[in-house]
Amino acid sequence: MHKISPIPLIGTLSMFFAEVFSGASQTWFINGWGILVTFPLYLAHLLFFLAIAMRTKRTSLSQLYLFGVMFALYEAWITKVLWAGYMDTEGPSLGTFLGLDVAEFPVLVLFWHPIMSFIVPILVFEILTGKTLVQHSEILKRSGRKTIVITLLLILLSSFIANGNGFDPVLAIMSVAGSLLIIAVLYRLSKGTDIAQLVPGKRGFRVLCLYLLALYMITFMFLLPERIPTTIAPYISIICFYMIAIALLSRSEKGIVQIIQLEDKDYSPRNFVMFIPVLILAVIIACLVPNISTNVLMLTYFSLIITGTVMFVSVVRNIIK
Repeated sequence: MHKISPIPLIGTLSMFFAEVFSGASQTWFINGWGILVTFPLYLAHLLFFLAIAMRTKRTSLSQLYLFGVMFALYEAWITKVLWAGYMDTEGPSLGTFLGLDVAEFPVLVLFWHPIMSFIVPILVFEILTGKTLVQHSEILKRSGRKTIVITLLLILLSSFIANGNGFDPVLAIMSVAGSLLIIAVLYRLSKGTDIAQLVPGKRGFRVLCLYLLALYMITFMFLLPERIPTTIAPYISIICFYMIAIALLSRSEKGIVQIIQLEDKDYSPRNFVMFIPVLILAVIIACLVPNISTNVLMLTYFSLIITGTVMFVSVVRNIIK
């Protein structure tokens, strides 16, 4: 079978864990906006920050987390969510502080995008290819405790998928199964690759930069322009977080960019497949009990405010100690 670049696979993984799991993009693979805008947005951000991480030899999970924080800040310039709340709401759910949404910012910037849009797709990509950066080998070692945590997260996050699909089990399963089918096909077509092949060359990186620059400029001006802040505080706060992330990354130690083969004791594609029935069953149940699912969703969402904040503080402490 003819092999293709692994780039579409990592982009689909990012879309799956970030957009499908959040319920934001249901059947994105048959939606023009999803294919032409959302998918390239996630793919370009992931490739851009992964390339910098690899080239600067800062690929530990803590360092990837900080790159993910900068990834997440697109939610200010492009969607304006960090300034004005989610698109389907009238404004920030808990108000603002220094121009930033009190709830949306820690959830999206300190947890969702660093973890679900960036780190998880990278780790799953490594599991599927059977090769990992040496800094990630420990977290990919299979254990009963990790499996229980993953299962619990799938159950909790199934409420997000159900809610995003209007608690319609058919639509929800189409959303999950459609993405998984694309992942399966791309996995078969890109066997034998590894994470190093995701790093673009100089010309490719320049194209990536030009695309992101154009994307930011066009969407800032023309996507929901009524949400653009009219005061200086929101802009300063976002810029400060870029500076904080860059300063922490500069202070952190460089590692070695070494790719090793995963072993039998590590998570494998077979383990990934075994989690699929758990997710599908959890999604179906979540759709069938919408009242309970809504409560689970709210509790999970607000717990992510605390989780994201704790993760960020932990990363900062580990770097500056």
